[in-house]
Amino acid sequence: MKNYWYRLLSQLLVFLYYHRIRVLNPQLLPERGPVLFVALHRNGAVDGYVYKSQLPRINFLISVQLRRSLIGRIFFGGIEVARKKDMATNSAEAADGNTAIVACADYLRQGGELLILPEGTSDLGHRHLPFHKGAARTLGKLMEGSYQLPVVIPLGIHYEHAWAWQSDVEVVVGGPIDTSLPSGISPAERIVLLHERITVALEALAVQADDAETFSRRERIAYAATLGSKRSYFAAQKALENGMQEAEALTLKLEQQILHSTKGQRLWLHQGVPLVPMHHAWAYPLLFIFLLPFVVLACTLNVLPLLAARWAGQRFSDGRNTIALWRLLVGIPALVIWAGLLLGLALWSHALLPWFAYLAVSIAGIRSVRRVQKLAITLHNWVFANSLRGSLLAWRESLENCMRTRNV
Repeated sequence: MKNYWYRLLSQLLVFLYYHRIRVLNPQLLPERGPVLFVALHRNGAVDGYVYKSQLPRINFLISVQLRRSLIGRIFFGGIEVARKKDMATNSAEAADGNTAIVACADYLRQGGELLILPEGTSDLGHRHLPFHKGAARTLGKLMEGSYQLPVVIPLGIHYEHAWAWQSDVEVVVGGPIDTSLPSGISPAERIVLLHERITVALEALAVQADDAETFSRRERIAYAATLGSKRSYFAAQKALENGMQEAEALTLKLEQQILHSTKGQRLWLHQGVPLVPMHHAWAYPLLFIFLLPFVVLACTLNVLPLLAARWAGQRFSDGRNTIALWRLLVGIPALVIWAGLLLGLALWSHALLPWFAYLAVSIAGIRSVRRVQKLAITLHNWVFANSLRGSLLAWRESLENCMRTRNV
């Protein structure tokens, strides 16, 4: 029952907060357990909800601090481990993690599907954090008893705009990690070798840069390269990491042109990218006029939960990687209470039809937020910075040619 609850919760949270979750290479996912997933960690505990929404059978190795309160136990489930940074308050929590490793091994031994985040904590910086050896130690514990080893699958996660409402997300599935080992090596050597293989597999699914500015610029380029195409955001980022100097040089040149243009100050950006109409420009205002009332009405009908979520993200988050989490932890309960109050009012007044209309409009509005944002920015730039449209379209065409040259 707990698994069903966390599965439902994850799907609800992801549906309400993010626009689209796309799984790359789903054919590499095993049909059944035992499976050990080792995954990248970017956006706080929200990563867990995204992974769970796409892999409903998984359980997690999670920090004990997430389940110390009642609200924590409602929102988070898994095998608990105390990290050094958690500042354990009793001797049981102060254990070195061996108990959690044994529990993980037992869970896999029973055919379960377990997900471990080897970074231990998250960060939206330009490089992944150091990987810890918990996953390798779990495999080593299974080897001690000569049990069947699980399939080990690496996962990556990439957000276009991690903390933004209705952004897109990609989960990347890697190929199985080789767990065969030479005979005669010691248990410690096993862990070291397995950890090295896990590290290599995760780095293949990560995207990194030398500095934050370069990483941010590549995020903008990758997002621009996905507009109007089915191209993977991760694939575009990885191509840039592997070297696309022409695309980066073109982007720097365009940004300098915009910066020194009097019209540049009037450009609006979406995820750092100035949008302009591409094809069938006449359809942009028509679609905007059609969708805008749904978004405005949905936001008006749910203004209190939305304000609560926005306040929580500003008040409690200590970094970009926890903004989305705090918005969800406060905004979703507020939304449930608000919708429940409206339902109670509808039942009391024998008027259920307006409540179902509220629900339909709210869902339609939420699912249209991203589209309306992009249309509003596109139309604004079309009207107030039309002289830059030619340069922007030429830049987009150049990026497209660069990506095609790399078969991205």
